[in-house]
Amino acid sequence: MKKNLIILVAVLLTSTFAFAQSGNMFVTGHLGFNTYSKTNTVGSTSTDVPGGNSFDIMAEFHYKLTKNIAVGLGLDYESSTSYVSTTPNGTDYFDSESMFSIVPSVIYGIKITDNFKYIPRLYVAIGFGSRDEEQPDLPLNPNTIETFTTDLSSFSIGVKPLSFEYGINNRFAITMSFGDLYYRTYTEKATVANTEVKSTDKAFNLDANYGASFGIRIYL
Repeated sequence: MKKNLIILVAVLLTSTFAFAQSGNMFVTGHLGFNTYSKTNTVGSTSTDVPGGNSFDIMAEFHYKLTKNIAVGLGLDYESSTSYVSTTPNGTDYFDSESMFSIVPSVIYGIKITDNFKYIPRLYVAIGFGSRDEEQPDLPLNPNTIETFTTDLSSFSIGVKPLSFEYGINNRFAITMSFGDLYYRTYTEKATVANTEVKSTDKAFNLDANYGASFGIRIYL
């Protein structure tokens, strides 16, 4: 199923490039990376504790149907790793998670000034990935690390109402997005003692964060 989705996306992108006209296309890219750690201090003794990191890369292609409306497709990959604890013999163990998403979207552009546009978007995201949880084999083998894998899948539909574009010149622009309003289903599936365990969470979210997501846009 995953392989078929990737092949379908590749065919759609190739077909779009083949039939689109110059000047009506643009690509957008986003790259994010975060790493963290912490220090525990007891009295005069300080100990550095591993933290974790996260990575996100997304690429989108859009085609302008009209002067104001563009439709497109994006591919997004996210991964994260976080420290859990340390075994008696000093081996650190971690939890890690990765998710690949296919993201079709519609953008509506409103020109505010010659260089500045308001670009709210409607999107759908279909994702699949996995989570690996490392745990010691307690109580018999506390220094032996076991890995438990959970399959992940998600479906989201949402809007990014506070999105903007600033044009540097005719070819290059910077995009900015603040917050997200979306509905999401998130499914976890794992095998425990030869029995499949599956759970699905459904949630409506308003992500009104104060941080911005930035990207670079290139007009073709």
